[in-house]
Amino acid sequence: MGEEREQDALEEKDGYLYAVLNLTKEASAADINERHRSLSLIFHPDKQTDEQLKKTAAKEFLKIQKAYQVLSDPFLRRVYDKLGPRGVKIDWPDNVRTLLSEQERVDLLFENKTQLERQELKAKILPKARLTWHYDSSPLFMAGKSPHRSWLSEMYERYWQTRTVSRTVSYAIEKKLSSKTAVAIEGQSTVAGRQAIFQFLGTVRHQFSPRLVTLAKTNIFFPFNSSLEVKYEDPHNALSLQSSIQPLHFSSSPPVTSISYTRRLFSSTPQQGKITLRLAKVPALTIQYISPPVVDVPKGQEDQFTPGRGPPTSHGFKFTLVDKTFGLNFESIFPQLVAEVGVTLLELSTRFHCAITFGLFTRTGFAFKIGSHWSNSSSEMASTLILTNTGIHLDLECGYLEQRLNLPITLSPQFSPLLALSTIVVPSIATISGYYFFVIPKRKARRKAHLRAIKQEFAQDTDARRERDAVAALLKDPVKRQLRHEAEQEGLIVQEAMYKTVEEGDRDEGIALDVKLPLQALVRHSQLHIPGGSTKSALQGFSDPAPFASKILCVRYSFRGREHYAEIPDYLPVVLPLAEHQLNFEH
Repeated sequence: MGEEREQDALEEKDGYLYAVLNLTKEASAADINERHRSLSLIFHPDKQTDEQLKKTAAKEFLKIQKAYQVLSDPFLRRVYDKLGPRGVKIDWPDNVRTLLSEQERVDLLFENKTQLERQELKAKILPKARLTWHYDSSPLFMAGKSPHRSWLSEMYERYWQTRTVSRTVSYAIEKKLSSKTAVAIEGQSTVAGRQAIFQFLGTVRHQFSPRLVTLAKTNIFFPFNSSLEVKYEDPHNALSLQSSIQPLHFSSSPPVTSISYTRRLFSSTPQQGKITLRLAKVPALTIQYISPPVVDVPKGQEDQFTPGRGPPTSHGFKFTLVDKTFGLNFESIFPQLVAEVGVTLLELSTRFHCAITFGLFTRTGFAFKIGSHWSNSSSEMASTLILTNTGIHLDLECGYLEQRLNLPITLSPQFSPLLALSTIVVPSIATISGYYFFVIPKRKARRKAHLRAIKQEFAQDTDARRERDAVAALLKDPVKRQLRHEAEQEGLIVQEAMYKTVEEGDRDEGIALDVKLPLQALVRHSQLHIPGGSTKSALQGFSDPAPFASKILCVRYSFRGREHYAEIPDYLPVVLPLAEHQLNFEH
């Protein structure tokens, strides 16, 4: 069972079928046919007499046939490239292959890709609930009134002066009528002081195409306030229209409409420009430059900085995303400057963000926001500190699946430099202390346990070792003939090849696999080429010694009578021979 799970995980990796045939995604139909024919001749089970060799050959032969079945079919190959292995498992209708428009086919694949990515999460969705509790705790931080009273009695009195500003409870259920239409009903109750407001909202969402979505919401009870939202999005443009309507006060209160247009600025980079126009009694225009999250990868180390591969690092800072937003907001003649920077630590599932708004002669004036957000597959927590010239506020939020709790807390109704400094310094010290004393030790323990488990599993995996030996036996005779040919013309001869794990700071835990024979079998006309972008563990004679760990291929070879050595990360292409691999190069 463990071997089957590992094989299933390997097949789910991007480009696995191409790796089985040792081809790139750009390979032509002729390349696929030629590679299938040559591999089928070597691994055909009918050519074997030994039962163990026949069993291993049959297994490899089935993998080759499966890869050829998908990649030789133009439609299934397109599906595999777009949706991955899950797309091939879909029972596609017969009329899909005969769609007249190529754009219809692309839209269909895009729609199914979105559905596949969210299918598992949709099964877990529960009815949505949200509780928002606005609390005023500013009396706790006010200056003392009497120097003759004890500190305890003073704080006791201040505590009883704190109050609840408002409470809002909302509960929603959603029903999907079809693949494109969904309806939702939401009840919302708000209590503020002695006033209570109840709203019963109905929402209809319809997706006309993968690019065009509409959302209509209305209050079923008086005063029947409604809103309409239309979104269009393609790879380079996005257009959004939002409008709020008060039917009973339409003449005195015209609809508040917001129009937003986003455009990708450059074809080779993800940066975007965004313009938002708000039409209301006080109109506003916002112009923004948006730089979406990008991985901060040191040059030349792209393979080692691929999220999701390898054991966790001790510090958790290996994979970093940075996003930036800069803009101008015109609510009057005088503009507001808006800037926000976010840093996401993927291993820690945490995002830190900081935003500044500044404008002269504007209503907001100066505002500063700093916060953090943590999440995993089911839970999330967030906190945001808001400093303005009119007060200091703390916004706390937590959620589990679709159940959320929001706590907006007023710390001070006016700006206080000392309180502002305290609200920044104290949580920062607590966060750093928790990270140093709890997070780092826990991550170190997880890393060591991960490496020990890899080493133990590799040592006990007798079936995989037996299968590798059987593949080596199948390749033995073809490689012997090839070696004689290469030796006659002083061609490419692999002297030593190790496929092993490489973890910075854990080299003593490394696991190595001898792949000299399988690698020599891939040599053609004194040249060796293995495409990049997919793992080499799918090649014949290879196996994955440590799933999800970073691996490297170390090769020592001779060419034209000279010694060469190369180390190639797993997901990079292999091209041999190269002049820079030569040892003891003589000028």
